Amino acid sequence: MSRPVLPVLALLATIALLVPNPVHPAPPPPNYVEAKLGGYFPMAGDADSFDSGFNGEVTFGRYLAPGFAVEGSLGYFETKGQTSGHVERKFKVTPLVFSVLGVAPFGQFEAYGMGGIGVYMVKDEISAPAFGASSGGSDSSANLGLHVGLGGRYHATRNVFLGLEGKYLWLTTSTFGVDTRLDGATVTANIGYRF
Repeated sequence: MSRPVLPVLALLATIALLVPNPVHPAPPPPNYVEAKLGGYFPMAGDADSFDSGFNGEVTFGRYLAPGFAVEGSLGYFETKGQTSGHVERKFKVTPLVFSVLGVAPFGQFEAYGMGGIGVYMVKDEISAPAFGASSGGSDSSANLGLHVGLGGRYHATRNVFLGLEGKYLWLTTSTFGVDTRLDGATVTANIGYRF
């Protein structure tokens, strides 16, 4: 009675050794760097007639847990326009921001919402016509600002991803003794690398 059992056990052991174990893909690396290029669109009453301008950022991020990431960014955006009295103003802004992201993955895609705070170094350059010549000056200020945003990413490979992002910014600066609201939206196309 034990003779038929031994060949069956040997056959089952051989099959078990020959059948490969299912391979589970390793999770992507938690760190990433991202370049974001796009535009800044002023929307506050103080600057809503100003021109849209360039916006760019370099972001370093880390997934701390599934569905949760943090980012630090250094960027630049600008806008210019005329105020009353035909005074031309150009704002050049260098933000240093921190963001918290809630991430929802869908296969190779992921959607995220974000919120954060930043320090915005603002340079305000003015020029005014005076007797046919241009006169003006510049002033600088550092201010706190808040932002919220939505975005999406497509992971083309395990390490490379492409994305789109939109943020809304609340920012008030004080230059030349005048408070100016620079609230507005940024929209960017992004490329990133996870490591």
